[in-house]
Amino acid sequence: MRRAGRAMSGLAIIFNRDGRPADRALFGRMMDAIKHRGPDGSGQWIDGPVALGFQAFHTTPEAVHETQPLADPSGRFRIVFDGRVDNRDELAAALRERGLEPRDDSDAELALRAFTVFGADAPNRIIGDFAFVVWDVQKRELFCARDPIGVRTLHYFCDGRTFLAATELNQLRADPAIPFEPDEGVVGEYLSGTLNGQAGTLFRHIKRLPAAARMVVRANLMEITPWFDLMPRRELRYRDDTDYADHFREIFAAAVRCRMRAVGPVGAHLSGGLDSTSVVGMVELMRRSGEAPELPFETFSLRFDHPDLDERGYIDATVRMLGLRANFPEPYAVTVEDCVRSTRRYQDFTEYPNSAMWFNLWTVARERRFRVLLSGTGSDEWMSGSPYVYADLLRAGRLGEAIRRVRRDARLLPDLIDRNPVNFALRYALWPLLPARLRTAARRLRGRTPVPDFIRPEFARRIGLIERLEAEPRPPAPMSLARRALYESFKSGWVAHGMDLADRATAAHGIEERHPFHDRRLYEFLMALPDDQRARDRYRKFVMRNAMRGAVPNSVLARFDKADFSILFVRALERFGGANGFDPTALAQAGWVDAVAFRRIWRERLADYQIANIWPLWTTVSAELWRRIVVNGADPAAAAAG
Repeated sequence: MRRAGRAMSGLAIIFNRDGRPADRALFGRMMDAIKHRGPDGSGQWIDGPVALGFQAFHTTPEAVHETQPLADPSGRFRIVFDGRVDNRDELAAALRERGLEPRDDSDAELALRAFTVFGADAPNRIIGDFAFVVWDVQKRELFCARDPIGVRTLHYFCDGRTFLAATELNQLRADPAIPFEPDEGVVGEYLSGTLNGQAGTLFRHIKRLPAAARMVVRANLMEITPWFDLMPRRELRYRDDTDYADHFREIFAAAVRCRMRAVGPVGAHLSGGLDSTSVVGMVELMRRSGEAPELPFETFSLRFDHPDLDERGYIDATVRMLGLRANFPEPYAVTVEDCVRSTRRYQDFTEYPNSAMWFNLWTVARERRFRVLLSGTGSDEWMSGSPYVYADLLRAGRLGEAIRRVRRDARLLPDLIDRNPVNFALRYALWPLLPARLRTAARRLRGRTPVPDFIRPEFARRIGLIERLEAEPRPPAPMSLARRALYESFKSGWVAHGMDLADRATAAHGIEERHPFHDRRLYEFLMALPDDQRARDRYRKFVMRNAMRGAVPNSVLARFDKADFSILFVRALERFGGANGFDPTALAQAGWVDAVAFRRIWRERLADYQIANIWPLWTTVSAELWRRIVVNGADPAAAAAG
């Protein structure tokens, strides 16, 4: 597999809380671990107990001339900023209103001056993707913040003497003084296919700063607080579907436009699904109207022969309709060696087969001098509607409407459950109305738990795994059950985990992916949207289908299905053992997994993969590699042996 060897920007931070001088050798190792993220140079600033480092990958025109770490004119504040400010004009105007004129138009300068003016509220003033750290010389204080969706990553370690922060987890492994003990709770959640928290990592003493959080670190204080939460605004009520579609199109256009500010040409994924096609269609609408930057634009698509993955007809229809310059690199099939190499490099879980499939695409894009690719990631969680809308109807006393909807949707939406309206009503209308404790008790009476059979019961009891898996995030205010489902997606540990893996994978290939559907303004709009604008009848993403009429092919607008990537997991799993099964020796020796039960489940689920849940098979393989390679220190050949 060819690699471009270049990457997105990265950060490295040391703050010795006890006043010791920063360890320059350790700092050098932390910077070297992300050297691939700095093809456009690096910068560092060391002063006594503090060291700030930056590896630069320029993806916006303004970044080409910036130098980081960046100090304010007084010398009191110094920042390292990985990200993008999308509300640049608005933020600059707010600074000028307070008598502060930015020295230049770089995003780091805007973020730094926002901090000097607004302090801890500065992240809330920035629209965009970011992770940044500011050192306050006067207060002897570090301030760290991360964007509301968690597109940019920031890991950290903190004890009474030392604070370290880094873009990639493996940078912190450069410090042998950190106790590298597994976090069994996170491992248990991962093996079960559920990650409820955003802060945990595989190591008990290494954490992830959650999305939409800020952190203050001083000699005697370490405090993390949210700076943003997804509050349920008053529900939007417009005259008709056209008004909702117009409002969506306005916000969606802004989300796409600001992500087209780039160095060099801009590319986009084009899968044939509604999401990526809508991004591409919006780009072309704005290019033709003169609303988009005048940059070369091309699409990148993977073509598959397998019927579960074949979207060529939709891709070709879009390319023809919009007259696109399209690229068709070959899909990449992840190998055992890739997974071993990834685990050793990142000291973390390996990539998933349906993310590794992009490796060739990213390589081809980078070789053709693309640094920025737009994606369609993020729409499914927010625009597909919630099945709990029926429970909301019952709670509002609208019994007749609830019955009519259940009868209709049980027939139209068989993907949710079988076609029996009674089963449909029990699961989606009545079950969500039960108190959480009663739902838990009912599951246990029926002998059902979210813990897979192959996880050892004593391990599950020791870490309180059932309680961890059944924990639900507490919303900041009362909200409908349908909106609560959206809120849970916002707080999802899987989303945070996926963002981290996407960041490091694209970074390794010298690509920055930007996600218009992960735009804060769009999140807030969709949270206020009536549920029938998210889903109506059999149409998911109803408002987007209306908004994109005429901008994308009708065949795409009329799609009900999606590509099913299960076959990629099956093929990858077959490389680890096929029908004979994979032996999770290290996990079994740790007392986490019953190897015999796992091999039985492996055979059963692979034989029936189209309806069985094969996700825990891959998470267990990934956890086994991590345990063998990182915890036990196995050599590559032994680690790869199934």
